[in-house]
Amino acid sequence: MKQDAFVLTGSFLVVCRTPLYLAELTRRGLKVLLITPSHCREEALAAQADPTHPASAIDEFAFVDGDVTRENSYLPGVISAARRWREKYHIAGVYAAGETQVEPTGLLADALGLPGPGLRATRACRSKYLQRWYLPEFSPVSVIVAPEERAGLDLAAVPFPVVVKPTGRHSSSGVALIQDEEALRAQLATYPPYETLLVEERIADQEYSVESLVQDGQLVFSSVTRKDTTDSHALTFVELSHSVPSDRADTEAALLDANRLALAKLGFKDGIAHAEWRIRPGGTPYLMEIAARTPGDGICVLYELATGLPLEPEIIKIALGEPAFYPMPSRFARQIYLEHTPGFLRDVTVDGFDAQPQWVGEAGLWPHIGRTEDDEPPTLRAVLVHKDRGAELGELNSSEDRAVSLFIDAATIGELDELEARVREAVTVHTGPAVPDSVTHVLVGYSPVMLGKLDELLPAGSVLVLEEPAVIAARGIREQIAGNRCVAALLPTPSQDEANPGRVAEALPRPAGVRVVVPVVEYGVVVAAALADAWDLPGAGLGAARVLRDKSLLRAAVDGTDIAQPGWALVTGPAEVEEFRARHGGECVLKPANRQASLGVQLLGPDDDIEAAWAHTTGADEPTLRAQYPDAARFLAEQRLRGPEVSVEALVTNGTIHFLNVTAKSVQDARYPVETGHALPADLPECLRNALGESLAALVKSTGFRTGVLHSEWILDGGQPHLVECAGRLPGGGITVLIDLAYDTHILRELLTVLDGRTPAVRDTAVTGAAVRFLTAPTGVVEGIDGVDEARACDGVRDLHLAVAPGAHVRATATSSWDRAGFVIATGDGAGGAMRNAERAAGRIVIRTGEASS
Repeated sequence: MKQDAFVLTGSFLVVCRTPLYLAELTRRGLKVLLITPSHCREEALAAQADPTHPASAIDEFAFVDGDVTRENSYLPGVISAARRWREKYHIAGVYAAGETQVEPTGLLADALGLPGPGLRATRACRSKYLQRWYLPEFSPVSVIVAPEERAGLDLAAVPFPVVVKPTGRHSSSGVALIQDEEALRAQLATYPPYETLLVEERIADQEYSVESLVQDGQLVFSSVTRKDTTDSHALTFVELSHSVPSDRADTEAALLDANRLALAKLGFKDGIAHAEWRIRPGGTPYLMEIAARTPGDGICVLYELATGLPLEPEIIKIALGEPAFYPMPSRFARQIYLEHTPGFLRDVTVDGFDAQPQWVGEAGLWPHIGRTEDDEPPTLRAVLVHKDRGAELGELNSSEDRAVSLFIDAATIGELDELEARVREAVTVHTGPAVPDSVTHVLVGYSPVMLGKLDELLPAGSVLVLEEPAVIAARGIREQIAGNRCVAALLPTPSQDEANPGRVAEALPRPAGVRVVVPVVEYGVVVAAALADAWDLPGAGLGAARVLRDKSLLRAAVDGTDIAQPGWALVTGPAEVEEFRARHGGECVLKPANRQASLGVQLLGPDDDIEAAWAHTTGADEPTLRAQYPDAARFLAEQRLRGPEVSVEALVTNGTIHFLNVTAKSVQDARYPVETGHALPADLPECLRNALGESLAALVKSTGFRTGVLHSEWILDGGQPHLVECAGRLPGGGITVLIDLAYDTHILRELLTVLDGRTPAVRDTAVTGAAVRFLTAPTGVVEGIDGVDEARACDGVRDLHLAVAPGAHVRATATSSWDRAGFVIATGDGAGGAMRNAERAAGRIVIRTGEASS
């Protein structure tokens, strides 16, 4: 007689991580046959030979080749192995413990007449586009992108932002949040040319999963798990926590009902289903994806903690056709994945709890994590480290990138939440970079222009660049930075985390030769100051940096000083803006407190729609430049001033101003006060220039600014300087180039001198005038650009840059600096002569536009 056997399929690591499957099958006297990917061969055979390892219970392996990016690629190897085993054994049951073997396992069950989810269910559960086909009522708006359709994709049906996901992968691999069509085209090019994709609307609401045991087409058990994911603050969808059962009772009925209907439409017969859902505030559930296998991560562990019983024996019963039962949770349990600062894993520490880190690594066995009584106190059950010490930790782009998870449980959800807060404070993931000894300068933020200049100023390998992981991905910085000889390394760090600016200093050991920390971008000013303070290097000072990054804090710091500024108020909604406008003659300025480039700034008159204005300002953002931290955004209403606008650029050492330039500004006559040109040195009466210098000195004192560069903006209302705003980094808009030309200097070199604790050597008097004129175009789609060569040949032209090309969308009235079509930089006799040269050249350039095609 043939011996009874059971076929398990899936990753060797996954099967061994949940050894209850092997223990249950061995207890029943069944031969255990495992089909697993061939890359596990060496490790699997070594473990099988170890009598202390769970894999010693496996009687035979079949190693199969395949690729998750290619549909059904594992199928031939699975069927070949099953045919051999069918001749040798009486196969009593089959089960897919891992995602990649679900469909082949369904075919085995069907051919052998064994319990399984069914052919439709197993096929659809391995294909996200088939899930959209069978379950349209639960699907977000989506477009299926077949490989041959990728180049001609019509995106009109899907509203941005969108989610792109490969249809056959798992563990969040390849899933990305995309903000616009240009970024989408770039993302699509990163996938293998043969891979089918889904492009679908983003459902930016709470995520859940529903775990269901199904037998003979009937639900034996069904429960909701609440999830937290990285898309709350990043462009990825990696799961960060699971809570069993869900603590959101208001969504449970809708989710369970939708899940029941989905399983029925898929004809799901026997097995476990793990479906991921998002539900909008109105109560409409949307299916993200569904799987016909054991849920991933530690969800099975959570169910054992919540119910007191493991899931795996009941799954085996269903696969063998035996009656199954599973109780509802009587306790709350949660798995938490800790986010980390990218770098090399140094250590994981736990303070104040009995549970200590267990270094299970990527391939190691998990300890049994369970409990005995329902009324046990809130408990930290385990701290698992899923990477080896010294491993390089990168951005969280997929589930495999996570490093540390925690398991906690409690009798009530309130106790669980309180325990989570304490545990998060107690557990620390220590990472550090592999920073070359050659590093002398650390840049907080990425600027291709600055790095190009530093290639000329600094030795090779002397610069470390710190930037947000999401920004690195969105801008393709790794590829761009490869050509900069001065760069030693690019390190993904929370460089814009203004709530916790000390995180970077805690994780980044001070490079032995570091001398300078440079705040490169607006959103990195606070972290740069914190890093300089921690390393005892010259910098703005953390307090001053915080003030400069928040216009409301700046206004408060200046109130009560001799510095003139407009009336202002923090506003939280349209009604408060309306009230402020009414108190200031029917007009005001509305602006975000912490954005740049005139983003979201509006000049409002008596007839402007406050509701629409509020929506524009609060929605203004820079998704490719700014990481999505929950920053409790604040907004200002300000008194509208009138008069010439200028900016003042200054180098400061220990509170003393060493260089001061005044730039005259031109601003478009529109609702959005976007600058159209700069000219320097501004032609001002000596009394006004002195007044600006005195005001800036008072600003340095009132903010406590220590060392670095200041770029402040002023309106000369009634002949008196009134402060508009001030930044603690180099100015944008080409002003640094103008300073270099006008003063025959290198302002970046002098800033590095200041930040190195030395006195700058820049001259006080300009030797020529310099100006920039930004290019404009009629609203529409760019069809062509004429006159560029003629413009370059005009007197005084030093640089010309086009920011648009045919096919780009442009608008005649810019709403921020990012809308400008390009610029011309020129020198000339004083600021006026330079601006005339720049305008004459700009006038030669014609950007032809047409209407966008429908």
